[in-house]
Amino acid sequence: MAQKHRRKKLSVLLLLSTALVTSTSFAQSQYLDTLLNLSLEDLLNVTVSSASGVEETLRDAPAAMVIISSTDIKQRGYTSIDEIIVDLPGFDSTVTNGNGGVITYQRGYRTPLTQRTLMLVNGIVDNHLWYQEATLSKNYPLSNIDRIEVLYGPAGAVYGPNAFLGIINVITLDAKDTHPNDDFIKVNIQSGSYDSQSVDLTAGGNRDDFTYNFSAKYYTSDEAGIDDLSSWGFVSNDLLSNRDIWGPVIYDTALANNCIEDGCPHSSGNSNFGSYQDPQKEWGILADVSFKHFTLGLIMWDMRHGWGPQYPHDRAQPGAEWYRNSQQLYLRHKTPINEKLEINTLMLGRTSGNGGYWVESFPGSDALSGPDVLSYLTISDWRTSNKSWLFKQDYEYDYSDTLKISGGIKYESKELTKAYDACSYYAEAFCSSDTPETAGNGVALNTDSTIDIQPNTLSRMPDENLEKLTDKGAYAQAIWNINDWRINAGLRYDINSLYGSTVNPRASAIYYLSEKSTVKLLYGTAFQEPAPIQLWGGWSGRAANPNLKPEKAENLELIYMYQQDNWLHDLSVFTARYDDVIKEEAENAGKRSTIGLEYRGKFQYPNFIDGASNITGHFYYTYTKSKSSVSYDHEQGLWVGKGIENCQEIAESNMISYDPCDDMNAELGDISPHKINASINIPISEALNVNVKANWVASKPLYLRNALRAKNTKNEEYLTVDANIIYLFEPLQIAFKVKNLFDEDYYHSGAEAAASGDDFEHRSQGWANSLIPQTGRNFMMSVSMLF
Repeated sequence: MAQKHRRKKLSVLLLLSTALVTSTSFAQSQYLDTLLNLSLEDLLNVTVSSASGVEETLRDAPAAMVIISSTDIKQRGYTSIDEIIVDLPGFDSTVTNGNGGVITYQRGYRTPLTQRTLMLVNGIVDNHLWYQEATLSKNYPLSNIDRIEVLYGPAGAVYGPNAFLGIINVITLDAKDTHPNDDFIKVNIQSGSYDSQSVDLTAGGNRDDFTYNFSAKYYTSDEAGIDDLSSWGFVSNDLLSNRDIWGPVIYDTALANNCIEDGCPHSSGNSNFGSYQDPQKEWGILADVSFKHFTLGLIMWDMRHGWGPQYPHDRAQPGAEWYRNSQQLYLRHKTPINEKLEINTLMLGRTSGNGGYWVESFPGSDALSGPDVLSYLTISDWRTSNKSWLFKQDYEYDYSDTLKISGGIKYESKELTKAYDACSYYAEAFCSSDTPETAGNGVALNTDSTIDIQPNTLSRMPDENLEKLTDKGAYAQAIWNINDWRINAGLRYDINSLYGSTVNPRASAIYYLSEKSTVKLLYGTAFQEPAPIQLWGGWSGRAANPNLKPEKAENLELIYMYQQDNWLHDLSVFTARYDDVIKEEAENAGKRSTIGLEYRGKFQYPNFIDGASNITGHFYYTYTKSKSSVSYDHEQGLWVGKGIENCQEIAESNMISYDPCDDMNAELGDISPHKINASINIPISEALNVNVKANWVASKPLYLRNALRAKNTKNEEYLTVDANIIYLFEPLQIAFKVKNLFDEDYYHSGAEAAASGDDFEHRSQGWANSLIPQTGRNFMMSVSMLF
């Protein structure tokens, strides 16, 4: 059976690969966004701004990059940024189908959240202030996206903190360029499986020196049900409705007279506990108004999720609603001093928060049913509140035709939540509404007849639970063009009031072998600030450590770009080293090293259909190998290896056959050694376009801490294929998308410690599922109109 399944995968891959080599292209309409077909020469000369902080062509950029254009977004049927991330080379992604969207690890660096990739919107950092996470879900409107620049490798010399593994920069269109002296409204409406509904709209206009741009998205969905997911024993309605485990959470005797049938199960929002519910609601706004050299802008989003299959259902009720939000208001001013010097100033205020309900059953025994079951139950309310303000100024000076000098300064002040504000939880947790007499009163046993739910968190965070920090930084960069060479060198100094100062250099040499051939040699470093959640956000179930040091990254890379008549080849080979690695247990623990190869190919062929536009597409291949100096000993239940502070104590206290202070040189896990991402876009006529894309992920070992790692269980290979058909029926454009076309049964690696294990006859071993079941075949229909 397994061989038959593997033959199906290989057949699909072979079919797609053959189409990539032998096919030809797609006819477009000039209606709506006109799905432009750029030539390969145009692709090389696309202007980017993420690599150096200044505008330059993709060929000149000192970085490995992937550009996702508005054409790519429309052709492939992307309706949210998480769908885009899953298709990128060099990313290992876990779709939790729960809270927080997709968790993705760039270039082999496995972390609890997507914290080491810098998320930008038009060059403005949008990582969450408390999690430091790039929130990649349904929260950004795509209807006004010009392109998404994805940069690989550290860029601390320009961006300072947290440009550690790379950058995702969302660049929006400007009505000044697209609709001079005109106004427009564009509306995209989507509806699909799991009662998913979405509206994504853009409006804009320009009159002389005045321009406005507005885009917004609203998304709501029931999300996939248990029957729509691959089978996993800890994702179960039987567990969620098990009274032995959940007691008064799902059947409260004190309320039973009011609700005779079901004993009034407790609820969060519109979800009753005791059955699988995973509602999702998100919205986002990107807006700006410009007059002459001034721009006033807004970046705002809010997401509210259930927990889905992220956590085992003997420990967590997925229907409890959790939120994350962010609001940024900024003022930009571009000042051309003269023909050579330009100054760009940014002033920005920001708030971000997260919280919601968490419904927990902490196991006191291994039993799933009967009198031996012991659970400690809570229905708790959680919250953080964070804000910052930023002043940033960048300078560009064209010293001569061959030399450009740039630099900048930054000052940021932050007020951050320390401990989670968690009420109706254990007594040792911080709760803004608690008194000494009520602390811990929210905890019940599974054998209790009722559960006492305490008051929620206060609307204002107490001063005692806030920490104030400052970040200061300055950088300088020079770019020389000398004959066939382009040299880029930069240096940045940052100082933080908590963890001190750091210096990060970067250097690159680009040599133009010919008009079609380019070689780049890159060296770069970066540092990663410890996230507040790990500095202070601990409680009984998670450690925190205010003494964490920043992580450090160092990267050396060789890139070769070659343009043929029908292909644009882009090949990277890199090696990276990471020091003072921060694990999910909030401790600096050792080193990691990664070697990798990334091939990014784009192609274009004449269409075999007369009168139709070119067949286009891409073929990406990624090889990644990541090693860690520390490992997890599942027999001892301890981290060991070079970099573990108490490794000598472990050696003295335990009977083990190896030195727990040695470099373990262990494979990190959750990083696939081989990945292929590919697509082909075939125009059938001026009105009809077909796009097929595929992701193949090779079998990979699970994360070192994952309970299944001890059993040598791997996350098996899988292949998913998606198709998107676009039909122009003026004045409408209609698209029909099928995800997971062949209904592949597959899993993503678990998040955080991924310690649940797979002994479904007993209580789970840890808080996060070791594997996360993924959805089967599902559908989405989109209708677009331009007014």
